[in-house]
Amino acid sequence: MTINESSYNSEQELQDWTFANIHSFLPGSYLSKGFQVTTNSGKNGVPDGFAFDFANREWYLIECELLKHGVWPHIAEQITRFVVALKNPESIKKIRDRLFEKILKDNKADETAEQLNTTKERLHRQIELFLESVPPTLVVFIDDTNRDLNDMMQALDVPSKVFRIKKFMVNDKPEYYSPDKNEPALETEPSEKGPKDEYNIIEILGGGKIESTAGRFKCYKLDEGSVIYVKKSKYYDTNDYYWYAMTPKSLKYIEEYNVSYVVFVMGEFGFIKVPISIVKEFLKNTGDTKNSDGSVKHYHLLISHGPEPELYWSNERPKFSLGEYFQPFE
Repeated sequence: MTINESSYNSEQELQDWTFANIHSFLPGSYLSKGFQVTTNSGKNGVPDGFAFDFANREWYLIECELLKHGVWPHIAEQITRFVVALKNPESIKKIRDRLFEKILKDNKADETAEQLNTTKERLHRQIELFLESVPPTLVVFIDDTNRDLNDMMQALDVPSKVFRIKKFMVNDKPEYYSPDKNEPALETEPSEKGPKDEYNIIEILGGGKIESTAGRFKCYKLDEGSVIYVKKSKYYDTNDYYWYAMTPKSLKYIEEYNVSYVVFVMGEFGFIKVPISIVKEFLKNTGDTKNSDGSVKHYHLLISHGPEPELYWSNERPKFSLGEYFQPFE
C-alpha cells in the first residue's frame, strides 16, 4: 500500500469533504451553505457556510481555507470581513430569513421549534432572538496551521475553533483525516464573552424578542412587557465583586428605547434584574472614567458576590441592596 501526504487541488475540495462530514466536528448542527453578508460600511463577502446547534444554543460561521494562500494577504482579510459583517443587523436579518426559509423547506419547523422551546407560529421570532442573543463562533477548516494563523485568530477576539484536515493519497486515491482526532487544533474564547448568553436569560425570564439595536447596544422586550438591557461581568475573586461599565451613549439609548430594567449577569453565579430607577439613582454618585476633554467616558458599577448582592462604588457613597432582585443560575 502506497500512502503519501498530498496537497489539495482547491479550497472547494476541502469544503466538499468538510460539509459531507460536518457532524464529526460539530455534532447536532444544522448546516446551511453560505451566502452574501455585508458590513455596516457596505463591504460584501460570502462565507462558505453556517451551522446551527439550536439544542445547545450555538451557531457557527464556517470558512474553509488553505494555508498556502497566505494568512495576511488572503485568510485574515476574508475572515475579518465576515466577522465584521455579522455585527451588521441587516446581515443578521438576512441570515434569519434564509435560515427560516430553509427550515420550512426541509420540514424541520416542528423539530426546531421544540429545540428552541417555542411554537411553529413563533418560530421566526425565536430564530431572530437566537441569532441576536447568542454570539456566533468562527469555525475554520484548514490543511495546516502556523504562528501567523494562531496570532490572527487570537487577535480577532471572537470565539473560534480551527480544525486541521489532512489529505493523503492511498493507492492513488484521496483520503482525508483530522490529525487532531476531530478536535480543534486551536480554540479561542474572547475576553468579553460571558458564561451565560442573553438567550438563556430571556428564556428564564419567560421569553421575549429583540426590541432594538444601535451599534453594540441591544435591548429585549420580554413577553410580560418590560424592556431589558443586559450587562455581563466575570467574577473578580481578588476583590470579591463583579465590575460593569455604563457609557453615556448607552444611557441615551436606555431612555430612547424605554428600558425598564438592567439585567446584571454575575458570571456563572446568577443575575439581577434591577429597575432602571435604581440604576439611575446609583449613577448620580458613582465613580467614572473621563475622556481627555473632561467628559465622562463611562461610569463604574460594582456588585458584591453572594445571594444578597449590593450595588456600590465605595463606603463613602450610597449602596443599594439587590437581594430581592437576584436569581441564581441552576
